[in-house]
Amino acid sequence: METASVDLERENELTWFGTGWSDLRVTEFGFRLEGGGAHQSKTLMTAEIGHLIEVRSSGQSDFRRMVVEDNVLGKATASSRASVFRNLSSLYGLSTVPPLTRAFFKLASLDRMSRALLSLIVGLARDPLLRVSADAVIPAQVGLSVQWPTIGRRFSSAYPGRFSEKMVRSLSQNCASSWTQTGHLEGKRKNRMTANPTASVAALAALVATVCGFSGPSLLSSAWFRVLDLSPDAALDALRSAEARGLARVRAAGEVIEIAVRHQMAVTLGVPELEYV
Repeated sequence: METASVDLERENELTWFGTGWSDLRVTEFGFRLEGGGAHQSKTLMTAEIGHLIEVRSSGQSDFRRMVVEDNVLGKATASSRASVFRNLSSLYGLSTVPPLTRAFFKLASLDRMSRALLSLIVGLARDPLLRVSADAVIPAQVGLSVQWPTIGRRFSSAYPGRFSEKMVRSLSQNCASSWTQTGHLEGKRKNRMTANPTASVAALAALVATVCGFSGPSLLSSAWFRVLDLSPDAALDALRSAEARGLARVRAAGEVIEIAVRHQMAVTLGVPELEYV
């Protein structure tokens, strides 16, 4: 069986934070920088979060009540309802509803076909373990297999001795499932595929990258666009499409590139706090 050969040297690892980032800024925006993540027991849960997006669009906004009391996800027991809410809250910020969560729900309500990739951007911001798994998936050549042991080796390298062999396997399989849900992997062999992001996904990636301290050309080459399989030129084209939808402002003259998304998304999405992140 053909498997992906992933170089774990630092120059091939994804860069999530730029020179101008701060702990306080990203955590207030909605990031989780440490601790275990939902992928120790669950995946991105794109079906569940998609259903909540649909229910919320009808006017409901109390996520805990929807999941735990109203049981809109159809879980069989009170404990399973509490568990799914806990994991969804960890991944998507349903308890505190930070600016990242607000922007996500607005975009996902407007762009149904892009929900999986929008969910990925939020999941990467809120689950440090999913970020680690990206180093095993994103550099892999299209068509090659990325089985769970490849992802597991990345966890073992990043966290020597932290996880048991059983947990490494479970964690790696959950992450592989999430990357399958987003279209990066396919089938039982988990063959590497190419993601297909839309303008709304590019806008959210640019917003997150901006909060993480990137700007101009460095924003376009950051991990937030690499996980979408966009080269800097393709990322710029996607942001121009986002500009046409009122989600970005792009100015490019030669090597000088200016990209702004906070004001545009705050106004278009009706999320004023994005102005100040």
